[in-house]
Amino acid sequence: MTLKIGVLGCSRVAEKYFFPYISSSKIAELDFIGSRSISKAEEWSKKYNCKNFGNYTDAINADLDLIYISLPISMHEEWSIKAAESGKHVLCEKSSTDSFNSAKKILKSCKNNNVRILEALAFRFHPQHTKIKQIINDELKEIQNFYGIFGFPPPPQNDIRWNNKLGGGVLNDVSCYPICASRLIFQNEPISVSSNLEFDKKLSVDKSTNASILFPNDKTAFISSGFNNYYQSKYSVWGSDAKITTKRAYSVSRDYETSIFLHKNDEISEIKITPVDQFGLMFESFCNTIENNITNPYNFEEDLLNQAKLMESIRISNKEKRIVYLSEFNNKL
Repeated sequence: MTLKIGVLGCSRVAEKYFFPYISSSKIAELDFIGSRSISKAEEWSKKYNCKNFGNYTDAINADLDLIYISLPISMHEEWSIKAAESGKHVLCEKSSTDSFNSAKKILKSCKNNNVRILEALAFRFHPQHTKIKQIINDELKEIQNFYGIFGFPPPPQNDIRWNNKLGGGVLNDVSCYPICASRLIFQNEPISVSSNLEFDKKLSVDKSTNASILFPNDKTAFISSGFNNYYQSKYSVWGSDAKITTKRAYSVSRDYETSIFLHKNDEISEIKITPVDQFGLMFESFCNTIENNITNPYNFEEDLLNQAKLMESIRISNKEKRIVYLSEFNNKL
């Protein structure tokens, strides 16, 4: 069976990752493009050979199996819930929400309507992270610290990432990647967090994030990200016997050859990873899970909730200037 896919939002992210993938997919086909602007939806439907187009509501009401939401973060809750209520599975761009309570509302709707939802942190599906876990077991042994960074020069002034009403800010946009990667590497959920966010005084949008996250067994993740940085998209893992660093961990284009660097015995060895389409791997995995062609690789919904909870704890820690414990939150939907 080929799944019929609808897209909400004619975004740069969709243009860069989704449309190059969907044209060659064997399990899914593009059937609807929804945009705030009907003329843009029509333009993109011609550009990407999609027969149906309209506004967001038209897409929700169309005969589709899955909705890919690529809208500003502040709109994710509304349209994820509307998609779920219409019986459609949801692939929602990161960050899936701008609050923990919002995540709970989305997940409750998905549960009530028996549909699946995945937060599109596509980097998790790149094979370099599986290789890293293998190297950690074989070479690093007992891991102690994770240090994740993601930053780049300031976006243009009219970019939505500077708009707090649309869910802008560095935490939602890029800090979410190393935050998620720390959970991926430690294969556990954190105990507590201490954070500091720096805000642009004129725009009231966070432009840098620094956080210290305590995991079980006294393991610690250090997160640093910002909108005023030399471009970096990587993490390092420090173990009892060696250390690993990455070349490009999060934003990886489909033709980019990544590398893992193993630091051991005062030598550095490079392990190269063949280019892959990490967005395509994520999308195929989600579709095949929906179709029961594969065993669910992990609990998509629980992961979305845990990610949202950690993100919320970072907001609260910065606002209240204290250590926030994850046990303070109630996961009940």
